[in-house]
Amino acid sequence: MKFKLVEKHRYWWPVVVRIPNPDVPGKMSEQKLEILFEPQDRDAAVAATEAYEKLVGARARADHEHQQLLEVSKDWRDVEDDDRQAVPFSEENFRAALQKGWFRSAVYSAYSDSISGNEARVGN
Repeated sequence: MKFKLVEKHRYWWPVVVRIPNPDVPGKMSEQKLEILFEPQDRDAAVAATEAYEKLVGARARADHEHQQLLEVSKDWRDVEDDDRQAVPFSEENFRAALQKGWFRSAVYSAYSDSISGNEARVGN
């Protein structure tokens, strides 16, 4: 396949969220979704890193990290609420999900894998 040079590259990427299993103490369960990523270009990524390094305090740095994830995450699918109804992607819904450490960690990991050329982990 030939390399395509496009202005904006978007792609769906699997995200595996490992959460504590509410029914089995000490065990984790996996929940899966997909996120539509649009990675930053190099200049934007460098600028974001420089801005992050100037921040003081955990709250400022966490807010910056959440904003960075929101900027590269454009949509999601396979996200449901307690009633098994689809939860639409929005800034509010995404920020709420980021409040959960296991979701935040899974999204960071998936995005990092996707931009570093690591293929998605499938299966066990």
